[in-house]
Amino acid sequence: METQWQEIIALLQRGKTQLAREKLGALRGQIAPEEEWRLHELYGAVFHDLADPEGAAAAYSNAAQCDKYLRSQREHYSNYLFALHYLPGLSAEDLAQQHKFYQELYREEECLPVRKAAPHSRLRIGFIASDFCDSAAARFYEALVTGLDVRYASTYLYALEDEEDSFTHRLQGGGLIYRCLAGKNLVEMAEAIRWDEIDILVDLSGHTAGGLTLMVLAKKPAPVQLSAVGYFDTTGLAAVDGLLTDGVLDPLASDAAYFSEKLVKLPQAFCFMPNEAMQKSICPRRGKNSPLTFGSFQNAMKINTDVLALWREILELSPGARLIVQDTTRLPERRQAVEKRLEKAGLPMERTEVRLGTDNYLANYAEVDVMLDTFPYNGGAMTATALYMGVPVVTLRGNHHSARFGASLLTAAGYGEWIADTPRDYVKIALQLAADRSFLTSTQANLRTEIEHSPLCDRAAYGQAFWRACVDLWAERGDFAL
Repeated sequence: METQWQEIIALLQRGKTQLAREKLGALRGQIAPEEEWRLHELYGAVFHDLADPEGAAAAYSNAAQCDKYLRSQREHYSNYLFALHYLPGLSAEDLAQQHKFYQELYREEECLPVRKAAPHSRLRIGFIASDFCDSAAARFYEALVTGLDVRYASTYLYALEDEEDSFTHRLQGGGLIYRCLAGKNLVEMAEAIRWDEIDILVDLSGHTAGGLTLMVLAKKPAPVQLSAVGYFDTTGLAAVDGLLTDGVLDPLASDAAYFSEKLVKLPQAFCFMPNEAMQKSICPRRGKNSPLTFGSFQNAMKINTDVLALWREILELSPGARLIVQDTTRLPERRQAVEKRLEKAGLPMERTEVRLGTDNYLANYAEVDVMLDTFPYNGGAMTATALYMGVPVVTLRGNHHSARFGASLLTAAGYGEWIADTPRDYVKIALQLAADRSFLTSTQANLRTEIEHSPLCDRAAYGQAFWRACVDLWAERGDFAL
């Protein structure tokens, strides 16, 4: 049976998704109960590669229920929680309840002994992530890990994998203390952090990549532990003390009921730091007489029927306009699946182009006049990148934390007028931007400069706000808290 599993994995690695699905179907009824989780796990990968979030969520849920090994059960459940955010119609209560169950997988967890008070001349702040390579998340967490004043804080980075790139090397050469924990078990990872006497540990990954960082935090290696940037909801884990947020993501006092963590509100939850390629890339603006082009440069898993209904309406009301949908993967079968979904939803395919992901995606922003955000799973780095590349973004503000990322980013950027509170407003804002090409061209020309001088890119102010939050949390929950 192991040979068959490896054959299916190899098919997925080669992009042969439908063939992998057929082979999985042929195995049904032939699998021993103790291996059934592997069937569901691979179905989750298949549905992901076909941009089917409902199928992926169901498959990962089934894998978690079938698996008898606690660690991999936690991984499956983290994948399930992540996939839930693609689905429309889930309320804050629904998401909170599903995350709450995650703590049940740690009901017999043995934490490290409570540490003895460890006074330091500088507060020790640690950041933990799967790796510290350049990525969408890195465009936001770079300001956190490099923004602390060395006079008052020592910064430690803990990577759970040994993958490195030029961004990693730049962090390593910037005065930060870098630790690679690859090859260690969970207890050894936690003990390595405890050995460094970290005061505040910040998780940058959450339920991404199977939630491995959360398994380390569950051991409670640091007296104060936070979740920030890399995940978009409560972790559900009692060992996590706080979650960085802002007044747009969580505007009401009652929002706290949906989180296992204390909500730590900064003036804005995110600070965007463009990488060198973005800074060097200047998009030439399109002429006023060129066909108006809407775009969506997103993971195709975020595209659902509610999103497609509004995109169809926008194109129907803009007879000469085009739409470019660019995925983040390079899977031809996934592109075909997305094309069929768009066609079934009634979009004019003669004016709609679905593209594979590409390393040259920055140049493609020059082809787009207005970006249409997805919902309820908004764009994060893709939204900030579009703004930085001079392309306005229209977003729909949702009814819970993870559905308000677009609103948070646009508010910090100073463009709250592009935030819609209803589907009708979403269509209206998109059409208003498209209607006045002269105004749109002028807006695009000035957008990068305005973004660079907005709170969204104010690294100094963001670092100061984060430091104040750390000081307050340490006073409240640290070694010497009353």
